[in-house]
Amino acid sequence: MCSAEFSELKGTPYWNARCSQDTVDAVVEHVTHGNSFVTTGHLVGCHRTTVARIVGVAGTHARHLHDLNARDLKVTSIQADERYGFVGRKKEAVWDATVIDPSSKFLIQGKIGERTAALTHSLLMHARARLTDPHGLVLFTDGFLSYQTLFPEVFGRPYRPARQGSRGRFPKTAYRIPRSAAHVRIIKEYSGKRVVNVRTEIAAGTQVRVNEELQRLGYHNPNTSAVERQNATARRMNPHLARKSLAFARLRIHRESLAHLVQGIYNWCRVQRGLRRQLDVPKGRQLYLQRTPAMTIGLTNHVWKVRDWLSQPQGVSCRA
Repeated sequence: MCSAEFSELKGTPYWNARCSQDTVDAVVEHVTHGNSFVTTGHLVGCHRTTVARIVGVAGTHARHLHDLNARDLKVTSIQADERYGFVGRKKEAVWDATVIDPSSKFLIQGKIGERTAALTHSLLMHARARLTDPHGLVLFTDGFLSYQTLFPEVFGRPYRPARQGSRGRFPKTAYRIPRSAAHVRIIKEYSGKRVVNVRTEIAAGTQVRVNEELQRLGYHNPNTSAVERQNATARRMNPHLARKSLAFARLRIHRESLAHLVQGIYNWCRVQRGLRRQLDVPKGRQLYLQRTPAMTIGLTNHVWKVRDWLSQPQGVSCRA
């Protein structure tokens, strides 16, 4: 006997789950609709620790699927922002940083940590690795200075400046911004907790390139509307991000696992009204094709059900 285990469920959250597939599906559905672990346990009929265990396994599965499928993405602009939240207790702030494609609403990358330059660098570098052409896009961000500092290094072209004379050290590597790239900052000015003014600033690139991208997106003015809307959606889907709530994550691993799970469900399993496309030939009473962000960006040709998406083994692509 080889002592090996064989099952069609191996490599999925259903493997050794110690509960039925229906229970796993129900936990994922309830948790990604904004219910806390305790509430989900009451609704499904299991303990909150079981909910946490299922979310942990499903979140890891979602991260692997995203790493496998979210690559070679053809985008011409991205928006980046951070969401404020907590882990452990209200005094321990943790930020969810997100990069989204405003055209397809596809979540390209997410990172969790303290709001520092290190978090911004990791977020942008991982997002860059998923793009087909990282030198041909416009980045829209808020006024956080780390984006402006890191944009040339992440999305520029490196070159070695000439050394003055024949002695001494060579100059450090510098970065040149391509004509096809630009960075726009949308800076909000506050009076207390109220926004009193919003101004835009082109931190890198040209006005011509920015205007070209605004026309393609159908925007009149530079903005971060796509990522701001996704922030609100994430707070409704993820109980750890709910404002004025005691449902925040007690452990960081739970926060990260649920963030990956929400990202996967959002990209592959939830249709968005703003992404629907009118059919050339109506199918009975159906006039529109409902689409998910993954369909819009071209990774798949159908809406994935939660059961089918969770049943996808690790290492097997979901791309059409």
